[in-house]
Amino acid sequence: MTDDRRYDSEAPTLIEPVSDVREVKPVAATRPPPAVVADDDPLASLRRQAEARIGRIMGGRYHLRSLLGTGSAGAVYFAVDVRAGTEVALKVLHDRLRHREEHVHRFGREAKAASSIGHSSIVNVIDVGRDPDGSVYMALELLEGESLYEAIDRRGLSVSDIVEIGRQLLSGLAAAHARGIIHRDIKPENVFLAREPSGATRVKILDFGIAKYLQRDGGASFSTMDGLLIGTPHYMSPEVCTGGEIDEHADLWAVAVVLFHALADEPPFDDSNLGRLLMKVASGQAPSLAERRPDLPAALTAAVDRGLARDRASRWPSADAFAQALTVGGAPIAGLDWDDLDG
Repeated sequence: MTDDRRYDSEAPTLIEPVSDVREVKPVAATRPPPAVVADDDPLASLRRQAEARIGRIMGGRYHLRSLLGTGSAGAVYFAVDVRAGTEVALKVLHDRLRHREEHVHRFGREAKAASSIGHSSIVNVIDVGRDPDGSVYMALELLEGESLYEAIDRRGLSVSDIVEIGRQLLSGLAAAHARGIIHRDIKPENVFLAREPSGATRVKILDFGIAKYLQRDGGASFSTMDGLLIGTPHYMSPEVCTGGEIDEHADLWAVAVVLFHALADEPPFDDSNLGRLLMKVASGQAPSLAERRPDLPAALTAAVDRGLARDRASRWPSADAFAQALTVGGAPIAGLDWDDLDG
């Protein structure tokens, strides 16, 4: 229970206009931060506050045993439900945010979206509540494993692994889209590779905090917070970068970027300057995965390349269609049964 990136991924980047000149770390060169943070780290004080809660019983029910992770929005604890005697992951909104309506609303939206989908690839929300002291919390199923981010970073995935992860990820998104929910922040940190009791590995999609419910016309304007776009720039689609209307295709683009990143060991677009990065995604042509990995099956590179088509109408029409493209003759392209993997 020592992994600091298990549940609480970094909050989505708040994107200012393209003229922004802030520096961002190139993804290919980024490694997970160490568990111990320096005093000048902005998360240091939040972590200390989070650690101070250990030992408390939240909501008269959840005994906080240890800290699993701390992010800019909240902390996640290993906890025991004293009523049921079961272990859970308890996500608690930071004190500085619990009085801000937009953050409490986002917290509730995450719980509502995840719990309404009911799919094995969506993290299960068990309970949501507020402690007498005002703390807002969410009880989630306790997962063992690692994030896709960590697996990519340690280069521990085969092509077969990545193909099956993509298929399971798309299966979960298909269920979400069928209920009119778009995730809007698909990235390796939000794709968890959970080890089930049987030994099999199951993809779990985390953090529906900025999920959007599609309108009846099938589209939704990308929401803003105080005029800022919300998302993670390396995985944002061209229409998201320009603040345009979005639909399920934004999630499918993000999946294609995730697969490209996992297979090529770098995302299709990268830049240390945020403004230039957004311009590349918004107006550039994604490189072909076949050029970066000519050794991969043509059907696989073609599937990912289509997912990165600039024109939404040229991308895969649905998550199910994209998942089917990763399958040949009823089996994953790479031909290995995920349940038989050693992990």
